[in-house]
Amino acid sequence: MVEEKKTETEAAAENQTGEKISGYYIESVKISLGTGATKRATTGENIFFAEEQANGLVKLSLLNMAGRPTSITEVVDKEEFFQRCKPKPDFVPPSDKPDKVNKVKEKADRHASRGNLHLRKGEYNSAEFEFSSSLKLDEEHVRANYGLAKLHIEKGEEAEAKAILDKLTNIDALFEDENKHVFNEFGIDLRKMKMFDQALDSYRKALEINSGDPILNFNMGRALIDKKQFKEALACMDRALELKDDFPEALKLGHLLRKKLGQGAAS
Repeated sequence: MVEEKKTETEAAAENQTGEKISGYYIESVKISLGTGATKRATTGENIFFAEEQANGLVKLSLLNMAGRPTSITEVVDKEEFFQRCKPKPDFVPPSDKPDKVNKVKEKADRHASRGNLHLRKGEYNSAEFEFSSSLKLDEEHVRANYGLAKLHIEKGEEAEAKAILDKLTNIDALFEDENKHVFNEFGIDLRKMKMFDQALDSYRKALEINSGDPILNFNMGRALIDKKQFKEALACMDRALELKDDFPEALKLGHLLRKKLGQGAAS
């Protein structure tokens, strides 16, 4: 009787010492996106922590997007396991110990929050101290940078404010959802200070992340009007109205732009 050869995946999964399966594995899965005429199939990946049990079966624990185990588990036999999963030796799991980086971020957040409270009260020296303390911990902290820029704007220190606003356009965290309210104010301030190129660059970056946001498209159009790029601005207004048909501000600006460009009213 000829001994059945192991598959390449199975051979790769077991080391020479015969240790039990224990590690990170990947499974390719088919995913359906959309419905009806727009329905299409694509391929995704599930990452599991796989651990061989005493009875020879393999327990699979699905990882979430952050790379941490979820409560979703299943137990399969080795044959099914090797058919579905391949080793993922390059996967680096997050640390389970207290995250020093998160603690530093929390401390920076507290300083920035206190800075904003002082700023609202017009307590500029205290606000500057808190914002500076936050930036010593995290020099790219969005709210601390923006708060410091606002402080300089209120004090009439335009050059200092512009330098910080320009720096903010290169901080990727500005465009994340958690900073969306900051970003909206930021764009307005850039336009007020006639930093139109920086405003446009910022809206472009934001739209790369979320092209389906009508407010972003509208604000992009406003910035293009400032640059006298009326044709491009009209395209942004039309896009905003496609995404949100009840958008009177975009409708009004669209009509004005069509009139300026010598076009008729939109049908």
